[in-house]
Amino acid sequence: MKKLLLVFVTVLLTVSVHAQKTADIGIWGGTLTSVHGDMDKDAPFQSFNLNFGAYFRYNFNARVGMRAMFLTGKFASEGTVESAPWDFDKSVQDLSLQAEVNYLRYILGKKKIRFSPYVTFGIGVAYFPYTFRSLEIADFNPSHPELTYVAGVLQVSDYEESVMTPTIPFGMGFKYTIGDRLGVGVEYQMRKYLSDQLDDLDDPLAYVNGSETVTYNDGSHNNDWAGYLGVHLTYMIFIGKKACPAYDAKNW
Repeated sequence: MKKLLLVFVTVLLTVSVHAQKTADIGIWGGTLTSVHGDMDKDAPFQSFNLNFGAYFRYNFNARVGMRAMFLTGKFASEGTVESAPWDFDKSVQDLSLQAEVNYLRYILGKKKIRFSPYVTFGIGVAYFPYTFRSLEIADFNPSHPELTYVAGVLQVSDYEESVMTPTIPFGMGFKYTIGDRLGVGVEYQMRKYLSDQLDDLDDPLAYVNGSETVTYNDGSHNNDWAGYLGVHLTYMIFIGKKACPAYDAKNW
């Protein structure tokens, strides 16, 4: 994670040498497309899980920008674990800082370069609740290390905690200018979570073998991914009284 952050900061400092004083603000709305974790048969687009948010984007030039973005909304899915039914439903908050790289030259409001595909990548953090559900876990893994038995009888040991985990966000999209300062776009974003608790399944197939606990993942090896699909509306602002002349399309 430290190496990733170092590379990210190096890229930021490199492009900042040619920074221009322009920026955009925007709103984002869409749905969670899927959660890829420990469940089987968790098909995408099972239901419309509304997610929305906002972002601030600083434009270094017609190719590169930096976006601070916040998303919040519902995550819900259902499937199976070892043929046993499983589902979850929770609210997730997501904060990220992403570089945005345009495939074509693009400046919001400039008619000659009014559209472009783009990619994003960066670092982030997510916040969500995690619930341990002992009875449901015992259905498919009665030897799970967090289950407690007294005289051979399973004890209900449910608990809930809040999780804050680093994420690796990345995505791609297409944006288009529809006015002097207004633009629209469509975007698909993915998140890699450095936690295995998003789907309320934290190493669900771990088991106790005598005095040894056998596990299948740790903090750097887990299975949780999520995908967002949405649209965004962007409004161009200026940092300062007016746009820097060097930012005009004819200079790129």
